[in-house]
Amino acid sequence: MFSEKSPVIVIQTVVSSFLGYVALFFINRYVGPVYWGYLSYAIAFGGLFTIITDLGFSSANIKFITQEDERSRNLSAFLFIKTFLSLIFIALTVGALLVWVYVLHRGFENPIEFWTIIAILPYYAVYNLISVPNSYYQAKIDSKHIAIPRLVESILRNGIFIFIGIVYFFNLEGNIGVGISVILALVYGLSYSVYLAISFGSGRPWHFQRPDSKTIRKYMVFAAPLAFSTSIGIINGNIDKIIIQFYYGAIATGAFYTDQRLLIIITSLTGSVSMFILPLLSSKVKLSNLEFDASVIEYERIVSLITLPFVLIFFWLSPYILNIYSQAYLEYYATLSVLALGSYISAIQFPFLQALISKDGQAKIAKISSIGIISNIILNIILIPTAILGIRLFGLSDLGAALGYTFSAVLTYVLFKHIYRKHNVEWNGSVLYRHFVMVVPVSLILLASDIYLKPYQFVILFPIVVLALLVYLALSIIMREISLEQVLAILKGVLGIRN
Repeated sequence: MFSEKSPVIVIQTVVSSFLGYVALFFINRYVGPVYWGYLSYAIAFGGLFTIITDLGFSSANIKFITQEDERSRNLSAFLFIKTFLSLIFIALTVGALLVWVYVLHRGFENPIEFWTIIAILPYYAVYNLISVPNSYYQAKIDSKHIAIPRLVESILRNGIFIFIGIVYFFNLEGNIGVGISVILALVYGLSYSVYLAISFGSGRPWHFQRPDSKTIRKYMVFAAPLAFSTSIGIINGNIDKIIIQFYYGAIATGAFYTDQRLLIIITSLTGSVSMFILPLLSSKVKLSNLEFDASVIEYERIVSLITLPFVLIFFWLSPYILNIYSQAYLEYYATLSVLALGSYISAIQFPFLQALISKDGQAKIAKISSIGIISNIILNIILIPTAILGIRLFGLSDLGAALGYTFSAVLTYVLFKHIYRKHNVEWNGSVLYRHFVMVVPVSLILLASDIYLKPYQFVILFPIVVLALLVYLALSIIMREISLEQVLAILKGVLGIRN
């Protein structure tokens, strides 16, 4: 079932990522890295207050929908919870902005950042509600209803971004000025509103009812152990950009966020492949420990196999990839390389995290996640700024944020795997060592292109990337990590061809 359901999600991810890269190019090249930096800061600032929009309730909903028959009651309670949290989020963010500007009389690098933050709020509020239909589709392993709304949203948003870039290319923007940051933020809210409408509309009929207190309490009991780690994790995901903006300005912030957006192919592929891990593992909890662990190890192998080639490309070719978007980002290339490694480590820990959730190990997850998150926040504070309260620090800017993220990813991976194995008692050996055999020849190709070709031009860079991916695929088939029949089956699934 896993292999049958994944292709449509994977192809949606690849198409959406490609469109995102094109849109990112048009915005950075023609609108400018400064305005992109303002938007990046607004996204991080607004994201900081989404600490109260999930609190572990999405994981609770997937588990309850998977293991229980009370769909209407569970979904009604979940919709009520998410709507309530969205309203709190908007009130909290607006309140914080008003206190910052009008009570404390503090400002921003540019006043437009205030309005860009306001403009990004609808995006976060709507995005929070999207988890209601999506978590249901995820629990039911309904890949089509997950993929299609996402693809429509991506086409709409990135299409508008590309159009805006073309307008700027032909100098038709008029007197928009810094207001373009607000417009870009509003586009997010528009496209995700369409996403929400399609997600709910395509899944009709929904049988919602008045939420009862007993079901809401059930959700709260399950989610409580995850609430702290989920919330602090959101802080962790945004505080780096806020610190970078405060000390180094919009271009450095935009460069770091661009790095993160470029690596979206890794995190999105991880999410696409891992989306059905929790419901599948939840359905296998009654198996023996060794049989259950065999599934977890297989999921780890799949996640590693599908993400590793992109990690290698971003690691070795980072300056040439960033040059495509803006020459102003060239000095930040090391950050992209380090973040790529951290993204891989974060990806392969996901199966163990989901395995613990499926076996009611939320408390253990919360502890480990909190350790990793707190360590990253501390490292951000130490490594990014030049000084705090007169104490001289490392001043590594965005590279410090990347190092902190990668170190924390390694720490949590080790802890998650150790605690999972301790919890499961019996386990099989990991097979990831086979993937590192494939790393060597692919890395040699990429390193040689770096030394001898210097592929700053896209027409040279693109064939090198394609060659690296093809060599990796060929090695995967030779080493029997994937068979030719499976590749053809995936292609048939993607193209909708039936036997």
